[in-house]
Amino acid sequence: MSFWQSIKRVFGKGAVAIGAKKELQSILDHPKIQMSREEYDRIQNSLLYYQGYTHCNSDQRAKANINMARKVASEYAKVMFNEQAEITIGKEDKSNKYDEVSAWIESVFQKNDFKRNLSKYLEPAMALGGLVVRPYFNDQSGKIEFSWALPDAFFPLESSTNKISQCAIAFKTIKTEGSKTFFYTLLEFHEWIDGEYWISNELYESEKHSVLGVQVSLKTLEQYSELEPSARGEEIDRPIFSYFKTAGFNNIHPYSPLGVGVYDNCKQTLDRLNTALDAFDHEIDVGKRRAAFPESMLNGIPDKSTGEIRLTFDKDDDFYVIVPGTNPDEFKITDLTQDIRTEQYIGAINHRLRLLEMEVGLSTGTFVFDGQGIRSTNKTATEVISENSQTYQSRNQQTTELEEFIRDVVLALCELGRATEIDGKYLFIGESPNREEIGVNFDDGIFLDKKSESDYYRELKNDGLIPGWLAISKIMKVPENVARKIYIQAQLDVVDETTGKIRDSGFEDFEE
Repeated sequence: MSFWQSIKRVFGKGAVAIGAKKELQSILDHPKIQMSREEYDRIQNSLLYYQGYTHCNSDQRAKANINMARKVASEYAKVMFNEQAEITIGKEDKSNKYDEVSAWIESVFQKNDFKRNLSKYLEPAMALGGLVVRPYFNDQSGKIEFSWALPDAFFPLESSTNKISQCAIAFKTIKTEGSKTFFYTLLEFHEWIDGEYWISNELYESEKHSVLGVQVSLKTLEQYSELEPSARGEEIDRPIFSYFKTAGFNNIHPYSPLGVGVYDNCKQTLDRLNTALDAFDHEIDVGKRRAAFPESMLNGIPDKSTGEIRLTFDKDDDFYVIVPGTNPDEFKITDLTQDIRTEQYIGAINHRLRLLEMEVGLSTGTFVFDGQGIRSTNKTATEVISENSQTYQSRNQQTTELEEFIRDVVLALCELGRATEIDGKYLFIGESPNREEIGVNFDDGIFLDKKSESDYYRELKNDGLIPGWLAISKIMKVPENVARKIYIQAQLDVVDETTGKIRDSGFEDFEE
């Protein structure tokens, strides 16, 4: 029995009856959702920037465009989280009481490739200002899986700018029947009603992509036929969804609980940067060689349609004959080609890149234009950390929010596991950890100078402050048991240069 089946007790509460089929133009027209339409217009506009559709015009010439919005979001995502990060539970607790929950959470994360998916979704999340993940039990696969959603499909149901405890999440489906295409939207509501946690489902159908449509039965689509219109979660103490909000205040809509994208406040700079790139690209196109020729050097070619003689210069001619009776000095080819202002354009584009870096909170010199394209500079670890760089500060602010998000995911998994009964047995029956006992060790490899780090631990070992196996564990990033074995083998391989024999490794005296 799945979570959705096991928790249903009373139906009809918190759900909207289908009744008369009133067509809704958008999700924001739903009576339960009170979010600002301007806020979602902003998100849609940011999505266009992320997709690279921001710099276009209606004339015949397609303008040059480089998707700096995505580059900025990508730069943030790659320094915030990667698959080397560690999610730990009760690491400082020596009683081993969290071993069971730690092993269970780790197995769920591994089966869902959670770390890799989080790394992938962080890029659009930084672009649009947030990310939503909802764990659920899949009856088909027989395991817990994750649904991921971006802010354009997430609708808080309360106006508080703090933690979001109630929401609606939209899931889109397209179905074709004959020559007709139908667009379906499942709205999944998470609400607290009289202190109880309720989940209700509503399905809408439309023949237009931009219209929510009319509410229809959940059985209209086979994939939702087993869902109940409304279900109450027993013993549920916290929401079964987690929302990551980018760091910083939403200055565009101060009363919105949603975050802003990292480039939401500098779209004008992105437009100006594309304008400069397009002007440079256009100058290259029109900078082809041009020359003026006297008429006597041109060939006459009759136009068959009009009978007129058109003068043209044969570019393959490598000599010409002076016409008698004319002054040879008048036979002069004038080169009209102008030099392309490469240095000026490169300077202007780099100036706007520096402005963009300042506005989005990245260190000066993160992006460089060299005349061929804009690239991200791979600064050394020393350069990144030195002088408390802006990138490092901004990254730390974002990872603070990301750590809270991951903690919410862990706690939501525990809630779901305790509420899901399969063959008379709950998925999880252990003790949920306290929030402060859930730790996230972000891999700071991009900010660390590996050689300096290696020298640091080697010095500690040489000074007798730490054992050799611990130095190996820290330098090579391997578990302690593996580091001990490597250290033992390294000692066995030490050869006395004087005798040519292997020195006494002390293996017999080594204590595991």
